[in-house]
Amino acid sequence: MDIISYNKLPEKARNFIETYFSDYYIFKVTFNASYSVVFKGGSSVNFTSRGEWTSIIGNGNEIPLNIVEKFAEDNIIEKEVLNTIKEKYESPNIYRIIKKKNKYEILINNNIIIIDIEGNILKIKSE
Repeated sequence: MDIISYNKLPEKARNFIETYFSDYYIFKVTFNASYSVVFKGGSSVNFTSRGEWTSIIGNGNEIPLNIVEKFAEDNIIEKEVLNTIKEKYESPNIYRIIKKKNKYEILINNNIIIIDIEGNILKIKSE
């Protein structure tokens, strides 16, 4: 794993960070087949080599709901996914979002939920 300059991130990844995490202090950027941007406090966002996000890891820190809502507004995450989260959880505390092929694995309120892009919960398990 190599520590690299922020400017070496693909433009798509830099735009993602600047749009959704501009208030976060970047601690380091690494590359090892994929990119990882680690913020002060330990949260991170991971990207493919083409700069497409694959996961947002709170690492014990909550991912603010307003960021997740902005993802839905901008079609980063399907609106149906956010709607299902809000219906199921009165005050969701989201700690991790992993994007898979046609679904997401989300750590929320100490449960891991697998939810498809249409907002259907496929599985819920306790962490």
